[in-house]
Amino acid sequence: MKPTLKRLLFVDDEPAIRATLSAILRRYGFTVTVAATVAEAIDQIKAQEFDLLLCDLNIDREDDGLEVIRAMREAHPRCVTIVLTGYPNEESAEEAVRLGIDDYIAKPTNADTLVALLAEKLAERERLKDIQS
Repeated sequence: MKPTLKRLLFVDDEPAIRATLSAILRRYGFTVTVAATVAEAIDQIKAQEFDLLLCDLNIDREDDGLEVIRAMREAHPRCVTIVLTGYPNEESAEEAVRLGIDDYIAKPTNADTLVALLAEKLAERERLKDIQS
């Protein structure tokens, strides 16, 4: 996998999760940018390009992670987008799917499984890009 394909924006309001998971992702070679609020995330989306978005669903308020997903889809439509939530529900999952997310994962999750999923989704995206080229 090309190193330029591992720029990840990780959005979560819980400091311990941000610190722990971002450290794990960095060990696996991801370039990780973290954001604790919707506003921070949107500022980062405007400032740079990302290959992956790993976003909590409830950041500042219920389901506001969907705002981050909308902003990413608008700015970087090819970005792999994954919801990581401690409060999964059918309505938010349906809306996330309508927004074109690549996966919807409930917390807690196994870090190795998550990293494998991220790598798989990036590889899928690259295969599609190669086919369309």
